[in-house]
Amino acid sequence: MESTAKLIASFASLAWPVVFSILIFKLFDPLKNLIESARSRKFTLKVAGNELSMDEASEQQRLIISDLQAKVAELERHLSSSQACEMASEPELARSHKRILWVDDRPSNNSYLAATIEDRGASIVTVLSTDEALSTIRKQKFDIVISDMGRPEGDHAGLDLTRKLKQLGIDLPVYIFCGGWASKNLRSEAKAAGVSGITSSATTLLSMLPLASRS
Repeated sequence: MESTAKLIASFASLAWPVVFSILIFKLFDPLKNLIESARSRKFTLKVAGNELSMDEASEQQRLIISDLQAKVAELERHLSSSQACEMASEPELARSHKRILWVDDRPSNNSYLAATIEDRGASIVTVLSTDEALSTIRKQKFDIVISDMGRPEGDHAGLDLTRKLKQLGIDLPVYIFCGGWASKNLRSEAKAAGVSGITSSATTLLSMLPLASRS
């Protein structure tokens, strides 16, 4: 009897390892696929209507944080205590209800920035080309236009769009959000075309945009 009890106890002690081994065997393929998916960053996030891979989302977050850190460091260097007090006493900005037309052939690159602008109350319509932008503006009312600089239609597509709007008598502020080279070297040309602002910095763009009036 005692030997039988010991035998049963021995089987019981082996039960969980056996069950665990069976579970691992059955779940091996799903777990392997999950790990491979994570390694290849196949997971996606939906931000401001755009689907981003984990790599794309991480890179946009890195760029925004890096840009913000640079701007904060710059402010700390130039801001005196008296200026800081003056800024702190200014009235808060009211929530925006502006409608923005954003022209960019790769809108997913701006997903986090677009989400930030929408969080402030503005609404964004995205188009991919100058022709689509002009067609949309004729049908809908907008307060602001944001454009990239280069698109498949031309290296200076953002400036061409601004000129065409002026020629059509469409008086809208146009902000160019582009790469560092264009922001630095095409500034004079952008001003001559009637661009309201040009920058490669997301933080600077947010400060430029007339999203709301003082409350």
